[in-house]
Amino acid sequence: MTWNPNTTVTINGVDYTQKTLNGVSINFGRNNVWEQARSSYASIEIINFNNIDEPFNLNQSVVIKVKDSANADVIIFTGKITDIQNAVVFSSSATKIAVQRITALGPFADMARTVISGNWSKEYDDDRINRIFTLAGVTVDTVDAGVYEFTSKTAPLNDSYTYAAYYATMGLGYIYETNDGKVGYANELRRSDDADVNGYFPIPSQAILTNGITSNLTLSNLANDISLEYKANAVVTDTDATSITQYGIRSLDLRTELELSTQASAQLERYLILRSIPRLNLSTFQVELGIGKLTNAQLDELLAMYMGKPIELSALPNAIYSGTYRGFVEGWNFTLNRFGASLGLITSEATLSLIPEIWANVTATIAWDDLSTTLTWNDLIEEYL
Repeated sequence: MTWNPNTTVTINGVDYTQKTLNGVSINFGRNNVWEQARSSYASIEIINFNNIDEPFNLNQSVVIKVKDSANADVIIFTGKITDIQNAVVFSSSATKIAVQRITALGPFADMARTVISGNWSKEYDDDRINRIFTLAGVTVDTVDAGVYEFTSKTAPLNDSYTYAAYYATMGLGYIYETNDGKVGYANELRRSDDADVNGYFPIPSQAILTNGITSNLTLSNLANDISLEYKANAVVTDTDATSITQYGIRSLDLRTELELSTQASAQLERYLILRSIPRLNLSTFQVELGIGKLTNAQLDELLAMYMGKPIELSALPNAIYSGTYRGFVEGWNFTLNRFGASLGLITSEATLSLIPEIWANVTATIAWDDLSTTLTWNDLIEEYL
């Protein structure tokens, strides 16, 4: 199909579609699975041909839309102006042309400027995150049901984004922003549930720019000697002897406010499983949206991108990744101009998100009679994927 994004930029309720948009870029999410998402942001260039004093101002609302395959509007960014830069690019006695560059940030930026504190009772991760979102005054998308219980806390003054990111990490989940300006919290089970229900979205190889894609193995995130602190300075520790033999001792100290020793031990086991083996990572890759390589349904699904979306890539060069790559979207960026659009995706390998659920929902009384005595984690992962 042939598609034109027909980008619409609305600032403070005024539609600037008829103004010449020189370029629009939008960024969401995080760089890897081990960190929390930062504030989304959009950069907009508007060419001012008519020497008009446009009434742009800080904190004005910004909404960016594109057309989907049915020519309906799809919101791909909502935020507020934080920076305005004006530059004259041509000047004569009769004509003056300027480029006005606008930067807008998503709701996490407001959270980072909202200071909160309080005496917080013992509660699960969903209640703690909901408490922080409420104090921050943001519009909430979804907060998943709690999995981990946090101890009571006298919280000193700090910004609400820092608190939300801290407790989301402690709950083995993540905070995120939506395209329409809301914030939410995904617990550790959301990705597994999404993949179970919706499967992995296959991105057509012909729409991916393979030039420039890289994969790499690194020791930077590897850990095989881990200590995890929880309530009242209690500590649980564990090691992976096989990993230590192969890669040497790589220590990691995790500090949490978990209430229960059983949950502290479960988290320690998860970290050791995930981080004792190096994982092959893909670099950011580009999907061309307007070159006729996507069906209508595929285009519309990519325009509705979200953090944690299950995706699948096939037919990558073997030197980059041999076989079918399955992963989850950690971050994404849209690049839009008058001629087309592309979507850049930052992903993590699926095993980094799916391993915890394999054991999390298993009861102690389940029968294992049909399983091989030599079954390994890799066998389970391959079966699950």
